[in-house]
Amino acid sequence: MILPKKEGVKEIMTAAEAADFLSIHVKTLYRLIAERKIPFILKPGLGYRFFRSRLVKWLEDDLNNPTEWKNLL
Repeated sequence: MILPKKEGVKEIMTAAEAADFLSIHVKTLYRLIAERKIPFILKPGLGYRFFRSRLVKWLEDDLNNPTEWKNLL
C-alpha cells in the first residue's frame, strides 16, 4: 500500500518516530525488532529505519489476526 504524500509526513522513519507513529514505547518497538515481528531495515551507521507504508500494512494485516497482539502487549 502506498500512502499519498502529505506535507510534513515522512515515509522513512527512525525508531523513535516509528514508536510514536504506532503509539508504543520505543522499548516495545525494539522487542518487536528482536523478535522479527515488525518490518524494518538496518542501515549501518544510521540504525533502524521503518517505511510508514509497510507499518500501515503490518497493522492492517494484524487486524486479520488479533490473537498475535495478546502476546505483544
